[in-house]
Amino acid sequence: MILFIVLSIVSIYLFDLFYWKRRNLPPGPLPLPLVGNLHMMSDDVKPGYSLFSNLKEQYGHVYTFWMASLPIVHVTDWNLIKQHFIKDGGNFVGRPEFPMSIELRQGPYGIIESHGDRWVQQRRFALHVLRDFGLGKNLMEEKVLGEVTAMLDRLRKTMDEVDMQSVFDASVGSVINNLLFGYRYDETNIAEFLDLKEKLNNHFQLAAKPIGGLIGMNPWLGYFPYFSGYKNVMIQNWMGLVEMFRKQANEKLATIDYESDDYSDYVEAFLKERKKHENEKDFGGFEMEQLDSVCFDLWVAGMETTSNTLNWALLYVLRNPEVRQKVYEELDREIGSDRIITTSDKPKLNYINATINESQRLANLLPMNLARSTTKDVEIAGYHIKKNTVIIPQISLVLYNPEIFPEPYEFKPERFLESDGSLKKVEELVPFSIGKRQCPGEGLAKMELLLFFANLFNRFDIQLHQSNPNPSVEKEFGVTMKAKSYRLKLKDRH
Repeated sequence: MILFIVLSIVSIYLFDLFYWKRRNLPPGPLPLPLVGNLHMMSDDVKPGYSLFSNLKEQYGHVYTFWMASLPIVHVTDWNLIKQHFIKDGGNFVGRPEFPMSIELRQGPYGIIESHGDRWVQQRRFALHVLRDFGLGKNLMEEKVLGEVTAMLDRLRKTMDEVDMQSVFDASVGSVINNLLFGYRYDETNIAEFLDLKEKLNNHFQLAAKPIGGLIGMNPWLGYFPYFSGYKNVMIQNWMGLVEMFRKQANEKLATIDYESDDYSDYVEAFLKERKKHENEKDFGGFEMEQLDSVCFDLWVAGMETTSNTLNWALLYVLRNPEVRQKVYEELDREIGSDRIITTSDKPKLNYINATINESQRLANLLPMNLARSTTKDVEIAGYHIKKNTVIIPQISLVLYNPEIFPEPYEFKPERFLESDGSLKKVEELVPFSIGKRQCPGEGLAKMELLLFFANLFNRFDIQLHQSNPNPSVEKEFGVTMKAKSYRLKLKDRH
């Protein structure tokens, strides 16, 4: 009798897993119990995102990939992505709630992972504050150029052997830290930044591994040996980041002037808005837990992707001598001195802008775009996708699509130039995502990429260090793809 009951339970479970749950979803690889398709995320996904490319070839432009017990519909065709996620973007603004993330954040807080009314409210507030700080205006450019100048001065002191990833991290990190907390990183507090960066790197590397996805969907696994160690690391890394953010908030709470409507940074603006809602339930959406998560989201989005893209751009240019030569030729022709380059120079620097565009495309930082969920039933390529289905516009496959970008793994800035040398607009270049969930900090990131890249090359003759004359372009796997460490040698050009 017991055997019959056990066999019946197992049979029902397998029927549900292998058929019932899949019956209304696009095709895809067979999910295994507990892990789904996570076992397929082996080393072959690292350099060329071949896992998702192979699934597209096998199942078509729309397929289902299971992250543990969660089915995720991937849309890989640009025309489908444009038709649905851009033109009908309101149908795809939801976010799934990943159990481990909810546990860490203590709720669906933040901007990146929030949804519904909270997401609308907090995104609108963030954009309002950023505009007040001068996003798209001279004030923001002045802040970025201040960090560019500090970077150039710092590099003059250590030109013989330079690790630019750490330099970009600290410089770009200072921009976003200044916006969030009102101070930049220098010799007096760089240890704080390095500690934060290490925790963030550990968090991202673990989150991107199959076991990270497994625990992300099943936090209860943390009660078992082997899994408990991984979960504890996730918790410790997150708490280390949040403790720093909360420390800054508490210091401001002790000195804040609520009589004044002015604010000098994002945290102060948030706390003053929170005061206005103190008599409402949950402070009207401005809880301290919300501030913790927003700080994490903005700090990561404002530093990680921009710094990594700059490091990739430098690596790609130095590995392609003809590109490097054309960058210097354009700077000599259009700038011709060691003056600081500003955004007003952008229209003259078409080749440099094309080089940055191609760096973003080839770096292709997110192997899997951030997941969304449908807010209503939709029809995609003949498949009926129900409301609340988790879905991803798989942009990484668009950026490597040979029909759109011939020889997609080659570094060719010319693909972003017209025949007359002017900059070409290529709609499929979407490194900041698309639709209503597009990155709100895109304008700031584009400004930083141009100003840091152009001024660095204008000021220095940059060469690979003799210790690594031919550095690898193999990617280090994580939530965002990093370049392997390499060293440079600099000389003043002027």
